[in-house]
Amino acid sequence: MKKAAAFLVDKRRLFLCFFLVLAAVSILLISQVRINYDLTQYLPADSRMKQGMQLMEQEFGPVESSRLRVMFTGLSEEEKKEVYSWLSGLEQVAEAAWNPGEDYNRNGYTLYELTTEYGSHSAEAAALFSVVHEKYDGHGLAATGGDIHEANVPLLPLHMVFIAVGLVLLILLIMCNSWFEPVVFLVNIGIAVAINLGTNIVFSSISEYTNSIVGIMQLVLSMDYSIILMDRFTQEREKGCGSLPAMKAAVIAAFPAVTGSSLTTFAGLFCMAFMRFRLGADMGFALAKSVIVSLICIFTVLPSLILMSEKWIVKTRKKALHIPVKKYARFAVRCRTAFPVFFLALFIGVFCAKNNTEIQYTMLTDSSVNNVFGEQNTIVMLYEKKDSSRISELLAPLEKDEKVTGITAYCNTLGKAYRADEISSLFGGDNAVDPSMVRLIYQLYGAQHGRTGEDAAMTPAELIAFLQDSVLQNPLFAGFVNDDMRTQISEAGTMIGEYAAKLEGDHYGRIILTTKYPEDSAEIRSFIGALSERCSDLLEGETWLIGTSVMNGEMSQTFHAELDRITLLSAAAIFLVIAITFRSLVIPLILVLTVQCGIYLTMAFVGLSGNGMFYLAILMVQCILMGATIDYGILFSSYYRSFRQREDCLQSVQNAYEGSLHTILTSALIMIAGAGILGFVFANPAIGEVCLTISRGAISATLLIVFILPGILAAFDKIISRRSGSGGK
Repeated sequence: MKKAAAFLVDKRRLFLCFFLVLAAVSILLISQVRINYDLTQYLPADSRMKQGMQLMEQEFGPVESSRLRVMFTGLSEEEKKEVYSWLSGLEQVAEAAWNPGEDYNRNGYTLYELTTEYGSHSAEAAALFSVVHEKYDGHGLAATGGDIHEANVPLLPLHMVFIAVGLVLLILLIMCNSWFEPVVFLVNIGIAVAINLGTNIVFSSISEYTNSIVGIMQLVLSMDYSIILMDRFTQEREKGCGSLPAMKAAVIAAFPAVTGSSLTTFAGLFCMAFMRFRLGADMGFALAKSVIVSLICIFTVLPSLILMSEKWIVKTRKKALHIPVKKYARFAVRCRTAFPVFFLALFIGVFCAKNNTEIQYTMLTDSSVNNVFGEQNTIVMLYEKKDSSRISELLAPLEKDEKVTGITAYCNTLGKAYRADEISSLFGGDNAVDPSMVRLIYQLYGAQHGRTGEDAAMTPAELIAFLQDSVLQNPLFAGFVNDDMRTQISEAGTMIGEYAAKLEGDHYGRIILTTKYPEDSAEIRSFIGALSERCSDLLEGETWLIGTSVMNGEMSQTFHAELDRITLLSAAAIFLVIAITFRSLVIPLILVLTVQCGIYLTMAFVGLSGNGMFYLAILMVQCILMGATIDYGILFSSYYRSFRQREDCLQSVQNAYEGSLHTILTSALIMIAGAGILGFVFANPAIGEVCLTISRGAISATLLIVFILPGILAAFDKIISRRSGSGGK
């Protein structure tokens, strides 16, 4: 280790130049990293919904569509029509929905629903969003919603990144021994973040959520490594060592603590790869890589930065924040027999209480449009084409459901046979067709097929085919049909064929259901369950349901088993790393149980406050907190065992506090504040909830480590000190 430390310090300038060049290249590569915006790609391979989506794409091609809901206020009746006309004419808009009824006009507000055939994150969708706001901002536009809205509002605004970094800087300025130390830390972590973001190009793609969160989370998870090395360097300098020998000694002294901390964090993050929802693996791999990059920069870049800045660090030396701990350390040692009992009672209590916390599978954005007009929940059903004749019977009960606002299927649109009076009503208004002409055509059709005009019925496709084969060729109608009408009929036939192909392919058909059921509710789960049961009873072939609520249902069925698996995996991985580091079974058991208690405490607190927890937040926080906050316990325990070799139990606890508390609180405050501010400002509520849960969990785990862990270590002192060779005095 001495040779490695000497090499790293002696060649520090070479390492610094290399990593500066690598960071510059990585910055250029950041724009080349492929960002994935489709979260359905992260569904597990055995997901029924994912299988249905794959079949649907094979049959109907990739689905590239998105929706923008535009809400106005204070429009007159004439203005409503003008706005509708303008929105309908936009080149990006495939379909615009509005009518004078209550569905689109409510409490002084007017709603227009725009559908585009482009993906929500495409340039065309962004252009639609922009042109609507440029046209109507300040002219009645109240709000916009839908997936295009979310796609064109940054998940993490740039100014909030600066605020988060500024908050971290403020914490460092308060906690560090020098005003200049935070600058050194941020430069080092900045190089590491740039390298990590650029090297994400090694992945085929990363999710938009991972791309937004990984930089700040890297800072939050690995800042304590810099603090540990700086503290060790300061301690060596205070012994009278020169700068270079002190840095070499600091590298040697800090290496076990830094690598141990990084390995536990890495192990926890790597466990995210075992989540069924592959977004966990996407985030886990990127964050685990960030920890490795930060670890490398600690021993290659930071020594050079510290030595280059030593004069400034010394000149700006200040009195560090000191927290008196001797009295509490004395209390913890004197009452040590009570701490394990209290901890066991707390662990059992929060373990039971967390089971009462409601699990949420969707985090909805607080949308002004939804507040006025309600949310729309779309479910797509894919069925085998051999069941086409039974679909009408399947849909019959749904047509009576007041919360089902739309049913689009081949059987009730292009596959439905219309009588003469029904066809006339379909083409009313501006596209009015002479009813007498329609009746004449139907009479001719009925005569050819042995029916009266009143009984004759044709699907739109049959009507167009009859017009082309029997009417346009009939001399009796020559005076009524001009070239424009012939062209329109031909274009209508083409259009009907295109629309029909979107609803029924060669092997499968699909039905689009639009409902008012909340995406994550008992109502929608009951609706989906009843629909699935009805499909099984009436249809011979298989069916697949697709939609956010369907995905939520799949997640709810496997969540508890997955949480148990992830908990055991992360705890076992961390236990193994600590056991190897300490060569003990007692210390890793104590530390793992302490952090796990913090996680359960967070879940129980949220449940007791009357709120629910987002399932993805629970799974990710289990891995992230188990890997990150356990570092604080490792640091305290390391100091305790080290001092216990030559001091008594009380003095060892006091010295462990003195040696570790500054680093623990600095790192914890950064995690709590950094993750917390991300949680409040993230445009996407799901990832915002993940960050908030990390912040809350860090508070719980830190409190347990600072106030409970010392007493437990003291209670098991004889076992621990025997291992450390102190003789148990």
